[in-house]
Amino acid sequence: MKTKLRIWTNTLIGVICGLLGISSYSCAKYGAPTVMYGVPTGDLVFEGKVSDKTGKPLEGIQVIRRGGWKDGTNTRHWEDRADTLYTDSNGKIHKEYDGIFPVRYQKVIVNDPAGEYQSDSITSKVNYTGGNSWDKGKATLKTDFKLRKKN
Repeated sequence: MKTKLRIWTNTLIGVICGLLGISSYSCAKYGAPTVMYGVPTGDLVFEGKVSDKTGKPLEGIQVIRRGGWKDGTNTRHWEDRADTLYTDSNGKIHKEYDGIFPVRYQKVIVNDPAGEYQSDSITSKVNYTGGNSWDKGKATLKTDFKLRKKN
């Protein structure tokens, strides 16, 4: 009788928790993987330098970062949103993103708003390290560009 009551009680608690979205406890008890809710995150450090072909730092250059991923057919998709930074007086950019969605690819596009230098771009694969299945850890994206003057 006690066994049947315990099974019935555990089943009832499992159903109630499932309806409330609290299933990790009941699943873990029976050896099933823990269910996690929300969105995976990671921390990204984005830094780089933009200079001309002689190595002179370029100030005020627009640097656009856009994340992306590949699907099962190996087709690359890019996020709708992009982050735009401008180089400082030393031609450098630096920004730290905490808790962003950890996409595997980053596309960086460099434009000169003054129109003196040619635009350039690069796509890099980003590897997050030090995390677990949900928190992907940290990654650094370092991009340096040497721009050519327009003819």
